[in-house]
Amino acid sequence: MNDPSQNSILVTGGRGFIGAALVAALGKAGFLPRPGVRNPWSPSELACDLDDITQTRVAVRVAQLVVHAAYGDVGAMERQCANLLAAMSEARVDSLVYFSSIAVYGERDGEIVETDGAVGALDAYAAGKIACEKLVDAWAEDAAHADRRAIILRPGIVYGAGSRYWINRLAQRIRAGVWGDFGANGQGVAALIHIDDLADLVTRAVARLCGDDRTALPRCATLNAVGPETPSWNAYFGALASALGAPPLPALDAATLARRAPVALAAKAWRRVGLPGFEKQALIPAAGELALFARKARYATAASRDLLGFAPTISMADGLARSLGQTKR
Repeated sequence: MNDPSQNSILVTGGRGFIGAALVAALGKAGFLPRPGVRNPWSPSELACDLDDITQTRVAVRVAQLVVHAAYGDVGAMERQCANLLAAMSEARVDSLVYFSSIAVYGERDGEIVETDGAVGALDAYAAGKIACEKLVDAWAEDAAHADRRAIILRPGIVYGAGSRYWINRLAQRIRAGVWGDFGANGQGVAALIHIDDLADLVTRAVARLCGDDRTALPRCATLNAVGPETPSWNAYFGALASALGAPPLPALDAATLARRAPVALAAKAWRRVGLPGFEKQALIPAAGELALFARKARYATAASRDLLGFAPTISMADGLARSLGQTKR
């Protein structure tokens, strides 16, 4: 492989939960990661507002490879991805790692491989990710540019220290007393992957894309990314509560959940427009969340192992300890 220190990597969204972890991991592996952000705070960061094509072009010019991990306005995802790909084409940057999501499979259950399509209704986030995947695939497969390579990652539930939803907000809901064991509504599969495992996968992808054998890679490879343990959601919530030192979660039956759902919906709408009060009620699980917690989908990960030699190692217990600062790495 080429000397990693000679490879400058633009990481869009480089200050976010996932992006910052990738920057740290890539730096530790010897690469030269540059966080791309809207408003730089330090000399190491690059101004890279993906809605500003001129600024994006300037940021891309210093890179040999791009990791596109930025996430903001759902409605802007496709446009921003198109701007980034246009800037990469102009600068002749031929390697990309794109962050998609298992959300692209929709409501599909059972064993899921990367060639499976979506089932059921798709929310705006999933539809936007699918649109971006199509753009990335078309860019990589362009017959006029045989050197282009892209790796599309579809991570599961990414958690770890700083995870706003899967650690911090869940902790808030548990402490507020509105969370529980949801019975059959929580027996779906939690497709967890700890941020440290995900960072290892990205480091491996970048190493292959920067290596002497990069042309042996498919023009565009799509990989699921899930950790070594996929417990039920009820088990995950119970383990998080225990790790937080909270009391055991109460059992909440279907009738209780149905009775609380309208209250939660109204409170969330109330808070969304910035009105005070009803904070605790807004933390009650919504119907869409319960549908996710009941879904029994299992994601095949053989492709990431075969292509990149990736084998996740961080168990749920270890991952929660890392997330809550209860262990030394």
